Amino acid sequence: MNKEKKYNLLVALLSLLFFFVYSYLSWSILWPEWSELKHIIFNWPDANANFYFARLLAEEGVLSVFEPLNQLTDNLLHTRSINVFAGSLVPITFLPGIVIFALFAKIFGTGAMLFLTPALASLTVYLLYRLSYYIFKDLDLSLIISGLLLPLGPWLYFSNIVMLPTIMFIFFVVGGFLALAISLAKNKWFWYLLSAFLFSLAIILRPTEIVWLAVSVLIILYWNRSKFDYKKIIACLLVFVVILFLNFYLNKITYGSYFASGYFNLQSGGQPTEFSGQSTNYFKLLLAPFGFDFGQIVYNFAKYFIKLNWPLFVLAVFGFMLLTIERLKEKKKSIWYNYYLISFLLFILILLYYGSWDIADPLVKNLNQISISYVRYFLPLYILLLPLAAYAIKFIGQKYQWLYLIVVLLVGTFSWQLAFYSQPDGLVATKLNLEKYRQQYLAVRDLVEDNAIIISERSDKVFFPAYKVVAPQGDLPLWSRIANIVELQPIYYFSDKSDELISLDRQEAETSGLLIEEGAEISQGFKLYKIISLKK
Repeated sequence: MNKEKKYNLLVALLSLLFFFVYSYLSWSILWPEWSELKHIIFNWPDANANFYFARLLAEEGVLSVFEPLNQLTDNLLHTRSINVFAGSLVPITFLPGIVIFALFAKIFGTGAMLFLTPALASLTVYLLYRLSYYIFKDLDLSLIISGLLLPLGPWLYFSNIVMLPTIMFIFFVVGGFLALAISLAKNKWFWYLLSAFLFSLAIILRPTEIVWLAVSVLIILYWNRSKFDYKKIIACLLVFVVILFLNFYLNKITYGSYFASGYFNLQSGGQPTEFSGQSTNYFKLLLAPFGFDFGQIVYNFAKYFIKLNWPLFVLAVFGFMLLTIERLKEKKKSIWYNYYLISFLLFILILLYYGSWDIADPLVKNLNQISISYVRYFLPLYILLLPLAAYAIKFIGQKYQWLYLIVVLLVGTFSWQLAFYSQPDGLVATKLNLEKYRQQYLAVRDLVEDNAIIISERSDKVFFPAYKVVAPQGDLPLWSRIANIVELQPIYYFSDKSDELISLDRQEAETSGLLIEEGAEISQGFKLYKIISLKK
């Protein structure tokens, strides 16, 4: 067995092994919960909504559910990550991710969705290893790159957040670039079309990434323009147009318009979570949904990119210095020059797009570390650093190859610590939180009717879809709308507010003819209050 085959086998086996690490939350808590309760509690409201709609599509073939009580309450009944259109619950997300999850569930069963993202994460490691070899023609470098990605803290963490499309998007992007690299090397139609197909899926999965993705692909095509003819270009464009049309059709049947999106304000009672109050049209959504704030960009990049995983950043800077010195000595272009150019442009574009975002939720911004959305949006940038970090490691171990392994293990240990033990949002803490949520759910289930409606500021992800929920939103009126349905179904308020704040809620509710009864103790400071009409 030659060196390449040995490395191929090694990376494949390591990727398979890490599938179990990437599915830590799935096999330790999510799957047992699904098997026992047929109700899964996720730590992310978006994950809760994605699982709900993917299951709905797989089992019933629809992406919306009519909620008649929304007609009486001005669209009050929905979670934070669900929008309302014409009285129906619809997703706040780009729809193709839900469709892919649903297709997987249709084939392998609903619970199998919990393992799709970990499987894609494992496959992506192998694909990136092969892509690196096609680019740099260096097996040792490619092996180190894959060894750095396997335990990379943000990668490991978001591989476990199984119902978000973050890993799926990167899988399609890496697969698309690998297919493109193979097509340029072998000049085969299959690989050209596969590349176009995978890039198209990536774009409709996360349309907000189209600018940097298109820039990188177009630059590569320009560098290799002699290998393309108009037939290949037209064929690839046709693939993209077909995929794009299917996406627009999906929007039409779900949101009533080809160009609508769940991120838009489809109803008066709620705003999207990710682009709340800012995304008024596709142009702004694609180019600058958060405006431009240089200070915010620098702060977010320093805190959630450099500081969060500083060993990788230090190695990458060292690798950059080594390569720059070598290139100056050689005074000729190499593949590293192309890598520098594309990486520089992508860093600028991604930071300009996401860096100005100032998260509105103070709890998320002040407490969360690895789970904060900046980290998942910066994931492509972490991956772009890997070749430089790998080059530095290769240089360190050029005399003693065992140093490769030592440095990779040290960096991997830091990454493992970051993913599992970050406070208060690492995977271990997340598992503990999910167990607490489960106890809360079971305690409430013992107290409320099967058709109860539960009001909660942040615990909608705990109770939906087992119960209909209301997530109060800012200054929008709550109790006056609750009064319209209080006699139709039992309504409860689940909250950890202080007695003083509950007293203020009681006063406000009374002005709408409602009574908030004394609360029943649940756990972790939460109480359950029944809401009844004063007319009784």
